[in-house]
Amino acid sequence: MDILNLILEQWQQQSWVEVVAVFLAIAYVWLAAHENIWCWPAGFISTSLFAYVYWDVTLIFQMLLNLYYMGMAIFGFFIWRKQGDDQIKISNMPFYLHIIIVLLGFAISAITYWVAIFWLSYDLVLLDIGVTVFSLLTTYLTVRKYIESWYYWSVINLATIFLVWPSSLYLTAFLMVIYIGIALKGLLNWKADYNLRMNEQK
Repeated sequence: MDILNLILEQWQQQSWVEVVAVFLAIAYVWLAAHENIWCWPAGFISTSLFAYVYWDVTLIFQMLLNLYYMGMAIFGFFIWRKQGDDQIKISNMPFYLHIIIVLLGFAISAITYWVAIFWLSYDLVLLDIGVTVFSLLTTYLTVRKYIESWYYWSVINLATIFLVWPSSLYLTAFLMVIYIGIALKGLLNWKADYNLRMNEQK
């Protein structure tokens, strides 16, 4: 009973902005896992709301990340609309690109942190930067429909739980748990579609 009361109390403390953002974010990932182009409009509205939420709790880099997501949602929508030979198809990510993404992500995170500490002193600033940088890079991988992007998102979502929990964004933390589950579904769906296309081409 105490656990139920705690859950109800936390739910009542959630802002409507965060609630709507979470539901649309779930819709975005679910639709993306099914390669549905309408994931991008859902993502655009969700990230615009999350930009406000993160600004309100002073997670600056997460706020900036969601502004970037808004732009990428527009870009992704038009990229996924392409038909015929220009259509982006699900594919495996080349090994050299993994090396580039990881090294570039850590390098940008370190440089950004070195600069940011002169102006920002809030807790978890390094984690905030790291999640932001790797999310920027992984969003591009999703737009390009690389199967392995789902692995990156799973790690990012796990890290985000540790980032938002101290700010009492419990609904957002729960969203990240759901994201991890949907990421697994997205991975399986994209692999199945890729294998089907490869078999048809043989």
